Amino acid sequence: MSSEPSPVPQSPVEPSAPRRWSTADLAGPTLIFVGSFLIAVTIALPTLLVGTFREIPLSTDFTTVATAEDATILDRCSLATPTARTLDADLVRQQRVVAVQPSDEHRVTLQAGTSVQAETLRIDDRAVEPEDPRPGSGANADSPEACNDATVNAVKDRVTLDRETAEPQLSARGASEIQYDSNEAPVLVPDRRGFTYVLPFDTSPTDHEFFDVVTRTTVPLKYAGDTEVVGKDVARFRAEVPETDLAQAALGRPVGTDVVITRPSSWFGVDGPRRNLTATLRHRASWDLAVEPRTGTIVDAKITVDESYAFPDGTPGVPADFRLPHLQATFSYDTNTQSQMSRLASDLATPITIWGRIVPIVTGVLGVVALVVGGLLINPAWLPARFRRTRAEASAEVPE
Repeated sequence: MSSEPSPVPQSPVEPSAPRRWSTADLAGPTLIFVGSFLIAVTIALPTLLVGTFREIPLSTDFTTVATAEDATILDRCSLATPTARTLDADLVRQQRVVAVQPSDEHRVTLQAGTSVQAETLRIDDRAVEPEDPRPGSGANADSPEACNDATVNAVKDRVTLDRETAEPQLSARGASEIQYDSNEAPVLVPDRRGFTYVLPFDTSPTDHEFFDVVTRTTVPLKYAGDTEVVGKDVARFRAEVPETDLAQAALGRPVGTDVVITRPSSWFGVDGPRRNLTATLRHRASWDLAVEPRTGTIVDAKITVDESYAFPDGTPGVPADFRLPHLQATFSYDTNTQSQMSRLASDLATPITIWGRIVPIVTGVLGVVALVVGGLLINPAWLPARFRRTRAEASAEVPE
């Protein structure tokens, strides 16, 4: 009787342990995620973040200085002398522009204080200091506003602007008021239009509008071509302010000796019978502005002012072309101001260049590289044969 071999007991089959993810398994999806994120950043930076840099800063604060040599001014001390007297003068026009309240994320209020002062005067070809006594100065020596004060004129202007367009925004507590005399209330300008102290970012090389603070009128600001200032490419604009009678009631300016003068005819040098004549101040000007177009910063300016007293048309015995100069000067930014405003333009443009151009290029390139590498790691078949490694080979490198 043959015996059959007894069956060999078989050990139970153990279930395979779950496979662990290796570094190679995670690298591909991670790079895909990082690449997608970088591409999203590349798209978002120019459209979202950079837009906040193309607005008038709430930290705006700059000062400009313009000088005028061989200017002509009316000697206010001659109001107390028998005849009017004009003086040759070297003048300085200083202006500070600073952001004040109300300001927020959409608007900014700029306050600009502007003064014109005499540095030197020339009487009979002799240089004198503006504060030195001269004929007529003794008449008001004790006055708080002595005629030999160096200040020729001063004005304070407040205007609320849209931070993006740089246009006046006078609704919702916006301000537009101009003070010509510290002893008088400011004059409100509810219909103000045009640029004065800054232009918008990305200023277009086309015609715009300019607001003149002296006459409170809006005039065309015409594009006059491109040039270069302190190594910067700039756009030139020109505004012409026509002759305006500053004593007109519609202007609402305080009436004083600077706007209306009443004196004997002999004081004006008008021949004929002795009588009192009244002359009003007429103002005209031209503005040549050099604007850095990326930021709207005025880096250079030439301001020609022609103010003189004249009589109403038809005044008997007065020549039609009679003019008594009050202020005739051409002011130009000094070299220090040109350099300062050029640096300001660069400071405003730098964040736009970095976050709107350089960083998006870098993130875009890195994002594309990450997507490509991630795709190759997920699908090794896309790799050339000599670079392929099987998943098993990659897993074999992972220690148990």
